[in-house]
Amino acid sequence: MNDDLTLLDAYSQAVVRTLEGARGSVVSLALRQRRGGRGGAGAGFLLTPDGYVVTNQHVLEAGDEVRATLDDGRELPAEKVGGDVATDLALLRVQASGLPCLALGPSAALRVGQVVIAIGNPQGLSHTVTTGVVSALGRSLRSRDGRLIEGVIQTDASLNPGNSGGPLLDTRGQVVGVNTAIVAGAQCLSFAVPSDTVRWVASELLRHGRVRRAWLGVAAQTVPLARRTVLHHGLLTASAVGVDEVTPGGPAAQAGVQSGDRIVGVDATPTEDVDALHRLLGGERIGRAVRLDLLRGTRRMALELVPGARA
Repeated sequence: MNDDLTLLDAYSQAVVRTLEGARGSVVSLALRQRRGGRGGAGAGFLLTPDGYVVTNQHVLEAGDEVRATLDDGRELPAEKVGGDVATDLALLRVQASGLPCLALGPSAALRVGQVVIAIGNPQGLSHTVTTGVVSALGRSLRSRDGRLIEGVIQTDASLNPGNSGGPLLDTRGQVVGVNTAIVAGAQCLSFAVPSDTVRWVASELLRHGRVRRAWLGVAAQTVPLARRTVLHHGLLTASAVGVDEVTPGGPAAQAGVQSGDRIVGVDATPTEDVDALHRLLGGERIGRAVRLDLLRGTRRMALELVPGARA
């Protein structure tokens, strides 16, 4: 019995200590439509002392005007810096300085069973705290533009509408994720975008105002490969990316890619489906020559192309 009390006390101390250091960096967001309408609410957290705030992209789509309420009670207008539908992340800026902020921790170091703490603004109740554990790692969520958000954290920390955009913290007070989704009708089934993704997206938005992704200029779908084709060409997967259409004048067209080709690899990395191709087309490949391995009929061939930037 004493051991149980000791463990509970240690748990409580860890949570309280984390909140005392973090809550000043969490903001409540209120959105309204300029022409009337319901608007919405959400949460976010300060990433820098000069007022940059991380939240969810879908939170900002609830209204045209955003106001951020800080922990000290100040209510400030917030300007949108940029957003990314593919990861459901966005960046805001409030005009203030010397603000408390949170550090992004390494989400890759998380372990299943690790204690996590969520802070948000559910139903307008600002700075609501829930706790739980990491239930699973490496989940995937489909974003509204069809891409997969990779490495998503599943947690049993209770989330409700209005928690979106708030931080998921470890007991050191570092942000390990951004709370983004719940499964309606399921108990304690919540998801957060990992902090490693947040770090990359925030950097892109700060530098370019948008997230750059490489563009080939093809419309494609995942297609199965016949077993004899896989064996004959020594392929590692039984599916590929089938090219349905090639955009005239695009990088793929200039390199000689044709409708009906099946892309099996990019720079020697297999592309078993469209999601794998998307993962390989990060901003670092823009303007840099890449090798495209493909099947044309029964023949395997390689083409070199230079991806452009997705508009």
